[in-house]
Amino acid sequence: MATAVIANTSNGGYAHRKFQRLRAVVMGDEQRAKRPQDEVADLERRVRAGEWLKTGTVATLLGMGRTKVHTLVKAGVIGHRKIPGAPQKPQRECNPADVIRLLDERRRAFHGDSEDPT
Repeated sequence: MATAVIANTSNGGYAHRKFQRLRAVVMGDEQRAKRPQDEVADLERRVRAGEWLKTGTVATLLGMGRTKVHTLVKAGVIGHRKIPGAPQKPQRECNPADVIRLLDERRRAFHGDSEDPT
C-alpha cells in the first residue's frame, strides 16, 4: 500500500529557511546565517560594487521570481553574459548597471524613494 505525503503549505517554506539559518549559525557559516534583509543588503552592496550576479541572485535582490528575471533578460531589459558550462543548462550573469537601474525604479514605484541603504 502506497503512503501519501501531504506538504504543509501554510508556512510557505519559512520554517525550512529558518532551520537552514540556525544550522549555519551552529556550523559557523556566516554567509548562510544571514537573515533575508541582511542578504538583500549584502547583494545590493555587491552589485553597486560592479559585481555581475546570476539571475537567481538578481531575483532575490529585486524581490521577484527567477522566471520574471529570465523574461527580462530575454527581452533585453537586463543585459547579460553567458557563463561557460554545460550546454543543457546555460547560466547567465546580469549586468550590474541594469540591475541597479531596475532596483532604483522598483524603489521609486513601491516606496517613493531611491536611496540606497548602504
